[in-house]
Amino acid sequence: MKKIILPATLIGLMFLATGSARAAAPYIPTHVTLDLLGVIILLLTGVLIGIIGTLIGAGGGFIHVPVLILFYGFSPQHAIATSMTVVMLNAISGTFSYIAQKRIDYEIGIKYAAAAGPGVFIGALLSQFFNVTSFHVIFGILLIALSYYLFSGKEFSVVRTKVPQVPAMRYVEDAAGQKFSYAPDMSVGLASSSLIGVFSGLFGVGGGIFHVPLMYSVLGIPVHIATATSHCILAITSFLGVIVFAGLGFIDFDYAVVLGIGTILGAVWGARLSLTTNPRIIKKIIAFCLFLMALKLLLDVL
Repeated sequence: MKKIILPATLIGLMFLATGSARAAAPYIPTHVTLDLLGVIILLLTGVLIGIIGTLIGAGGGFIHVPVLILFYGFSPQHAIATSMTVVMLNAISGTFSYIAQKRIDYEIGIKYAAAAGPGVFIGALLSQFFNVTSFHVIFGILLIALSYYLFSGKEFSVVRTKVPQVPAMRYVEDAAGQKFSYAPDMSVGLASSSLIGVFSGLFGVGGGIFHVPLMYSVLGIPVHIATATSHCILAITSFLGVIVFAGLGFIDFDYAVVLGIGTILGAVWGARLSLTTNPRIIKKIIAFCLFLMALKLLLDVL
């Protein structure tokens, strides 16, 4: 029972904190200096998002965007750009940890990042054409799809027939001496990464929520290698996205830095919490909360 109450409490605190912030200031335009109370609330929000993102094995970009829009009055463009900056900070921090653990497959990481990079540029540029209505509808549908995926617990697989040659085996040995072997279909991974890049830049969600399931469930890469390599990919691609958004002037660095610090701290605690918490229960609770945020986005414009 405790394992259910703890994640539920974390989700509730996140909504309470962000709801209180909105009650105190119904509309907070971007590029405004936060007061001390605002910094504390935003930092705690980042911590909670970091915990949640780590518990389900993904970044928090898919939560940052609706939170910034629904509770802080951000425009879609500013929410996307600010979220991308937070994702970059979190990914860089995580990448250094995984470098020490020697769990990154650098060849896959670089190739997938190269495939996703152009898509990130394209998505970031296209995002400026969103209006409030179109973004709320599209992102709301995306959250509903993600909610279904998390709640159902389904895994997807891709099997290609008539493959010219069998995928080559890859081997990684981490710092603890644990050995991993796998044979991913690189063509499927590269094609999927290109599409993931567009989604990442378009919605500011980062690619972790897509890349980890792709590499683990579809390509058969061990989950520890998939998570570590995904962080490496995300550190590169999100940096490219930040360059574009900074040039467009959509990033609110005050919010990005505070949320980024909170997310990094939350990720550390989330990693510890994951050792004693049932991940299936967590995913279902978070799926329900994402569904509620999707409904809120849709109801605001319908």
